[in-house]
Amino acid sequence: MALKLATLVQAVISGNNKQAVGYAETLIAEGTDVYTIVQSGLLPAMQALDVKCTSDDFNLLEIMLAGRALMDVMDKVVTKNLTTTELNEDNITIVLGTIKGDVHELGKHVVRIILRTAGYRVVDLGKDVDPAKFVQCAKEEKANYIFVSGLITVVMPYVRQIKQIVNREGLTVKIVAGGAALKHATCEELAVDYVANDAFEALRYLQAEGKKMK
Repeated sequence: MALKLATLVQAVISGNNKQAVGYAETLIAEGTDVYTIVQSGLLPAMQALDVKCTSDDFNLLEIMLAGRALMDVMDKVVTKNLTTTELNEDNITIVLGTIKGDVHELGKHVVRIILRTAGYRVVDLGKDVDPAKFVQCAKEEKANYIFVSGLITVVMPYVRQIKQIVNREGLTVKIVAGGAALKHATCEELAVDYVANDAFEALRYLQAEGKKMK
């Protein structure tokens, strides 16, 4: 399995979307679960892409092709093999976006797909989102959570601004942070309610919060 997962990682990084999808489908057929494919296949590929984005030999076309390969695996393999929950008994709405100053979206896309598949309503604001826009959207959509993603450390001050605006508006929405840079910070440092290491941990947090409400 380790060799095949490594091969999947390489196929994604090289931007070979058909090969990446084929490897992922083979892994599923041989009994590998979706969680392992995402955690040990797609996330390492994303981390490698993050390194490429900051290297001197940065190649935009390579990054775009790799991003397409990753999303093809998510759309054509992961989504099809996740157990979809249609019922959202508590009508939970999540506002999701990549914080101002950051244009990385791959990790956010993974979170969106997994949360929607789990039955949550997700409003995706995209990338480079101003802190005030997160709060404005949460207010308009009557959201329960704001999920903010960030892959570079310089965006941390913008993340902290979200809580300030939430308090000023008198909202009770909870804030969850994640991404390569943010996941190493504490809740206190980011002024958030929870810091998730990955998409599945974010999902488990929501599920635990849901149980508290019942």
